[in-house]
Amino acid sequence: MTKLIAFDQSTTCTGWCVMEQETGKLVSHGFIKPFGTTDERSIEMIKKIIKLCSVHDVTFVFIEGVQFQKNPVVFEVLAALHGVLRLCLTEKGYFVNSVKAPEWRKRVGIKNKKRADVKEEAIKKVKELYDLDVGEDECEAILFARAFCA
Repeated sequence: MTKLIAFDQSTTCTGWCVMEQETGKLVSHGFIKPFGTTDERSIEMIKKIIKLCSVHDVTFVFIEGVQFQKNPVVFEVLAALHGVLRLCLTEKGYFVNSVKAPEWRKRVGIKNKKRADVKEEAIKKVKELYDLDVGEDECEAILFARAFCA
């Protein structure tokens, strides 16, 4: 069975979800919450993401494309994290897909546009679909993975 993993990445808390691609079966999910400076958090995040891909023997990796941020420093950090993840995961042989959030959200029927409303809608949808009570980062990762299952 082919597995995919999706990441709702940030430098403070990254949600992740593994699913069987053909069936949409939820295999595992969680979040990574690193500590330290921005660089320390980014390094820890990259190492943990690579380990998750290996441990779960995934074929496809989905990471969110970087969206413009009001704070240019945040945008720069997220863009760097995104680029390093793409390169490291591709070098390890994974098929890496970068998807803008509005694209995957549309595929799972999220209609809201405002950040707070999107997060709330994701939490409700995951509760309805999987009867899970998890945080917003995990919820978005779960739905992101679901968007690319059969």
